[in-house]
Amino acid sequence: MIALGIAVATVVSFIASAALYSLPPVAALVTRTSTPRPGVSVPLQMASVLLRSLLASCLIAGLMAAADWHGPFIGGLLGLALVIIPLILLLGGVVHENTAPSAAGIHLVDWIVKLTLIGVIVGLFI
Repeated sequence: MIALGIAVATVVSFIASAALYSLPPVAALVTRTSTPRPGVSVPLQMASVLLRSLLASCLIAGLMAAADWHGPFIGGLLGLALVIIPLILLLGGVVHENTAPSAAGIHLVDWIVKLTLIGVIVGLFI
C-alpha cells in the first residue's frame, strides 16, 4: 500500500505544481524574474519536477513508516514541518545568489502545497 500512496502522491503533487505555475500571474512573475538554464528542454524540466515529487513522497513515507505514524492528519503535519528545508534553501538563494524574493516566495508556496499534499496522501496509505 505504501508504494501506491507514493505513486499517487507523486502524481498529485506534480499536477498541483503544474496548476500553480500555470496561473497567469504566477507564470508572468516567474518568467520575469527567472532565467531558464540553456539547453534544458521542457520535457527534462518536467521530468525533474516529477523526480523531486517522487523523492519527497519517498521521504515522507519513509519517515512516517519509521516513526510508526499513521493517517492523513499526521502526514500533513509532517509535510508542513518539512517545509523548513526548502525555506532554508530558498533563503540562501535570495541572500547569496540574487534570487528574486518574489520568485522564491512562489517556489516556497509550491513546496508548502506539495509537501502538505504528499503528507496527507501518503498518510492515507500508511
